[in-house]
Amino acid sequence: MALMTSTLDSVIVVWHVAVNAGDADAAASACTEDVVMRGPQGTAHGRDEMRTWVGAAGIRLMPKEAYDVPGGIVVAQEATWPGREDFDANGTPAKLYTSFGLRDGSICGVYLFDSLEEARAYPMAA
Repeated sequence: MALMTSTLDSVIVVWHVAVNAGDADAAASACTEDVVMRGPQGTAHGRDEMRTWVGAAGIRLMPKEAYDVPGGIVVAQEATWPGREDFDANGTPAKLYTSFGLRDGSICGVYLFDSLEEARAYPMAA
């Protein structure tokens, strides 16, 4: 699948690489100090929360498509949780959609959705 944006912002690439490597410090460094994260377990704020999430999630995210939206980029991803039997034991990737808010060259928001429509409609401030 082709990316639907001229370029996947480099800070989002850095974040994906860090998350996939389980490198909590590098993932947090790609974010603003006040980064907001929203997912199925609620909302969290700050780099320390990002570090905690990356350290605990065990997730691997493969970007497949990206869409420019005002204030950020929406990325369609295939997600797997290697070694976590509480998720799909056969390793079939789940499709996730993340809206990334961007500010001053850093990620200021990471918002998880189940559909592309929800992710693209989410209001992000730059």
